Amino acid sequence: MADSTKTTDQTRSIVAAEAVTNTVTATFDNLTRAIYVGTAGDLVVRFTDGGDAVTFADVPNGYQPLQVAQIDATGTTADGIVACF
Repeated sequence: MADSTKTTDQTRSIVAAEAVTNTVTATFDNLTRAIYVGTAGDLVVRFTDGGDAVTFADVPNGYQPLQVAQIDATGTTADGIVACF
């Protein structure tokens, strides 16, 4: 079941960021506004806590408009990842 306490307000710009290593699964208190990818590769995310993992293959470097609750280390090959809130 989705965690309804995680929210984001997409009407404002990025107000915070957190570096994410591709070797440790990162779980966020709130949904991201976007994910920045510094080096292209696969990106494995979960849109809700406990939800199914989704793999975005060959994600190019740059900002990805994804609102996610988690970035999984297993299968993520993209690097230079920054979670934007």
